[in-house]
Amino acid sequence: MEVSKILYFILLSAIPIALWIFVFRKLMPTNKHLAMISFIAGMISVLPIKLYEKYWNTTLLNLEHVNLFKYLGDVVQVQAVGTLLAYVVSSVVVMVGLFVFTGVLMAILQIGSGDDNWGVFKSKCIKVLECPAFFLTLAVVCGVIGYFTSLGLSKMVWFFVMVGILEEFIKHLVLRFSDEDKITSVREAIQYSIMVALGFAFVENIIYAVKIDSAGLMSMLQLTVIISLRSVLSVGAHVGFSAILGYFYGIAKFADPIYQAQSLKHKSWFVEKVHQVMHVRQSVVFHDQKMLEGVALAMILHAAYNSFLEFNFPLIALIEILLLLTCVNILLKQKKWFRHWESLNTKIVNPFQNQVIKTNY
Repeated sequence: MEVSKILYFILLSAIPIALWIFVFRKLMPTNKHLAMISFIAGMISVLPIKLYEKYWNTTLLNLEHVNLFKYLGDVVQVQAVGTLLAYVVSSVVVMVGLFVFTGVLMAILQIGSGDDNWGVFKSKCIKVLECPAFFLTLAVVCGVIGYFTSLGLSKMVWFFVMVGILEEFIKHLVLRFSDEDKITSVREAIQYSIMVALGFAFVENIIYAVKIDSAGLMSMLQLTVIISLRSVLSVGAHVGFSAILGYFYGIAKFADPIYQAQSLKHKSWFVEKVHQVMHVRQSVVFHDQKMLEGVALAMILHAAYNSFLEFNFPLIALIEILLLLTCVNILLKQKKWFRHWESLNTKIVNPFQNQVIKTNY
């Protein structure tokens, strides 16, 4: 392929990124260095996902033995215990592989740029270990649901479910590795999630452009139109999915003060029941609940978007994106999420018990 054509595809893919940054420039992160690292890491994180999707059915690196797409499809169709176990084991292997790749990538970027030293990064890795557990839980739940009932969904929909899990997993991993100790508000969690998503969508659109051009079925004008439309939709979609997960992650990250404040108005029956049965601290239950909610919602939205496009419902996909971006805009502008929890020393008054609870976050 000609270098000039590749540069042209890069330019087309960069336009919606530049437009997003320009339009929402007042809502962008203030730490430009961290934002740039998040963007670059998001770009690179596309590669293992796309390579896995391309070679999942080949003998390259024995990937055919950890073919999540095939195993999940077989679980839905065959409903054999052995297939379900193979799917679960493959999920563990793939999640660990992506975790290691992202950890090495972020170590190179952050330690190499002077953003972290090895000691800080090592402690960060320990905190991030919870991340694969949440996504693995969701993957196993999807497998179990598929085992007992396919829900009347086609095999292609289940394929997109797995794509959604993997792509949202690695984007969130990048966020956790890069920003775990630097995010001080829910708003910042959303902002840096968006930066990772922009980098991911940028490279994904370039790969898509090269792929359809290599087929040689379209003129340059047709390619330009298709790639431009696809780039705009893809950027909006990835920003929406990641921002929603970033929002729930931000709430989970500051579970202690947020749950304490919320419980003064109303207590969560789910959190209280789990606390009573398992004797786990309420804020820990609240943290896990919000993380699982965020992971599940991002995956469902991602799978739905891909399915709408696959089955020729582009208008519904566009409506989904517009609704998502509207929600993201509202979340970024809500002042209560500007709050820097780790540095705030405040008092919360319980009007029902006339108690003043001092909180030092």
